[in-house]
Amino acid sequence: MDSMNSIKTGGRSVGRALATLALGLSAVAIAAAPAPAAPVQAAPVQATAVQAAAVQAAAGGDSSALACTPWREWRGEGGGSGDVCDGARATGTIYDAKADGRCPFIKFYYAGGGHKSSPSVGPAGTSKWIEVWADPGKYFNGSASVEWRSC
Repeated sequence: MDSMNSIKTGGRSVGRALATLALGLSAVAIAAAPAPAAPVQAAPVQATAVQAAAVQAAAGGDSSALACTPWREWRGEGGGSGDVCDGARATGTIYDAKADGRCPFIKFYYAGGGHKSSPSVGPAGTSKWIEVWADPGKYFNGSASVEWRSC
């Protein structure tokens, strides 16, 4: 036997045993190592209205345009209540409480200025469910006011 590849100790070949042990330990170490992660490539994503509002809020804009914000506006002549959700849609119920020839409606205000109005309700004693969508590129800031039109 070649003295470079093995050492005899007490009649046994220690070199072959050490090589077998080293090979076995290598296999265990490889099996226990975590698998390399496959590269992940993200597809480009278009920003949604909610994401755009979040970016605006993060940049110091009005953060009330996120999620749902309750609104409630009431005067003795009438009013209403509901929610503005994701800055894009206002819903709720408006009520005409007084026979005065005026029909209440709700103004929902945009972040950055301006507003959009709901349909009006009337005559006295009637209520109406409303749904108002923000114009493209605009977002409601969560505030509202009750106004009147002649009816």
